[in-house]
Amino acid sequence: MRKSSGKLSPQKVRDYFPTTSLGEGPAPNSDGTREECGNTLVSRERSVWSPVVQRVKGEVHYIFTYSWWKGILEWLLALVTILILSPLLLTIAIMIRFDSPGNPIFCQERVGKDGRRFILYKFRSMYKNQDDSKFKAWLRRYVLDNASSPLDENGQDIHELVHDPRVTRFGSLLRKTNLDELPQLINVLKGDMAFIGPRPDIPFMVEMYDEQARNKFRVKPGITGLWQVAGRRSLSFKDMVRLDLEYIERQSLFLDAKIVLFTIREILTRDGRWK
Repeated sequence: MRKSSGKLSPQKVRDYFPTTSLGEGPAPNSDGTREECGNTLVSRERSVWSPVVQRVKGEVHYIFTYSWWKGILEWLLALVTILILSPLLLTIAIMIRFDSPGNPIFCQERVGKDGRRFILYKFRSMYKNQDDSKFKAWLRRYVLDNASSPLDENGQDIHELVHDPRVTRFGSLLRKTNLDELPQLINVLKGDMAFIGPRPDIPFMVEMYDEQARNKFRVKPGITGLWQVAGRRSLSFKDMVRLDLEYIERQSLFLDAKIVLFTIREILTRDGRWK
């Protein structure tokens, strides 16, 4: 009997390792064609690393975009502002407790970017457990009838928004100075809101939105925005939507800075929520 040399024949090598080359070129594909091993390896490496490279490129590109810088700057500004104003925030919370019973922080569900719901924080400016049916009636008129004032055709405050009996004495001061909005800095830190953007509305109001109005959900809602500084007390619902969408199309750090300056002017010159 002839002893085995211990070596595999070229045919057996090809049988065990179909992709191995032994001087006869690469193994044929299923369709009978052959590929060069070098090109095959390069092609496979590219297919493996291509998603990673594309992801890195996307992340590098995102770092240099307006939205990335805006998010970083607003987060830092919110953190610094909370630290600086912490004595004022504590004082306001104590004053609210002295003025009326209840939690000084008011929490309400709102609709944010991409239609995602979140909890918005404000200093409570109303008495607890108040009826909001008249306010919802005004919202229906505002959205569906495109009304621009809470007063009816006879100049009557039928929705009780100009002189709202639900508002506390200290709450009226908070609203006139917009100090009730300060807890929304927490929403900025959490990533639910931005400093500048469309106002976040309650789900009841959003349910009445048409397709055009829902385009405002393309960005994060803001504490202030173009609509807020453009005479919101006399603007209709369609005007609000138009200004929100205009901001989304034109948004830039320069426009944000202008809106901040106009917001400061609005706070210093206004004398109430409604005229």
